[in-house]
This record gives sequence, structure tokens and C-alpha cells, in this order.
Amino acid sequence: MALNTYSALKTSIANWLNRTDLTDEIANDFIKLCESDFNAKLRIRQMEQFDDVSINAEKVSVPTGFIAVRSFYILSSSVKYPLEYITPANMNEVRGGSRTGKPRSYTIESDNESETFRFGPTPDTTYSGKLSYYKSFNALSDSNTSNWVLANHPGIYLYGSLFHAANFLGGIDPQQVQNWLQMYAT
Repeated sequence: MALNTYSALKTSIANWLNRTDLTDEIANDFIKLCESDFNAKLRIRQMEQFDDVSINAEKVSVPTGFIAVRSFYILSSSVKYPLEYITPANMNEVRGGSRTGKPRSYTIESDNESETFRFGPTPDTTYSGKLSYYKSFNALSDSNTSNWVLANHPGIYLYGSLFHAANFLGGIDPQQVQNWLQMYAT
């Protein structure tokens, strides 16, 4: 069986585990935990994105799927002005008043609902920002049946999901669990 679709992956995981009673866990736990792992740990070229950002307020939402900044700068008359990352605590110290002007620094803040870029000083007009960042891979689902990882390295999904399944199930031969972990890491 080719591991090139979400459906084939779920079937393969069930076959490797020799279990037919884990349909929900395979889709909602094991595969999701695997995706969470590689979105947290991988930083590869296929995750790189480039976006134009309109910097027109103190806070601007990060792009969908945003993981981390590679570079961030303002483009003004074909001159690049790099923005410096500072911690949220340092941004509060820098901001210490109601200054406006061309932003020189940014930080990333989040609450329970969203992440935002926060700029200092607050933009006095709209600036064109250029953002290079890492974006998470689109999660597999019944409507999104493949992505770059599954198409090019299906073993990451298979062995990662099997490793998470072993932790869920318990009682699996420790050597088998170690083999799956090693294959996943490799």
C-alpha cells in the first residue's frame, strides 16, 4: 500500500498495530501528535514563507500557520530597514510612553486566542514590511489528504504515529517502541 494519502496512512497505522478499534485515536491523537512534533522541531526550506505585511498599528496579527521569524524588515524607497526582535518585557520598557515613528523593533505577544507582532515605536504611518518566516505544514484531514511531508517522507508520519500509539497502548515490546522511535527520529 502506498502511503500517499491520509486515508492510506490511517489504514497503514492500524495494520502495523494490528488493531481495528483505534480509528478515532489514530486520526485525532497519533497523527495529530506526530504533526505537532514536526511543526515544533522541523525547520526546513519547505516551511519557509515570504509575506508582505502592512505595518500600520502597534499590533498586527501574525500570518496563519506562523511558527517563527527568519527575517523581518521595512522596505522604504528600495532600502531595507531590519526590525530588531526584543522580548515582550523589553518592549514594555522601550514603549514606556506614547511614542510614534518608524518602527525599529518588534516582539511577538499572544493571548489565548491569537498571536500578534507588536512594534516599537508605534507606526506613525503605514509601512511596508517584508517577513520571512517558518509556517507549519497543513494538517492532514479528510479534506486535506496530503502535504509535503506525507508526499516526500511518509515514514515520518508512520513511525511518529506508531511511537505515539505505543505510548497510548502500553504493553508493546519496549524494543519495538525503541525501533519506532529511532525510525521516527532518523
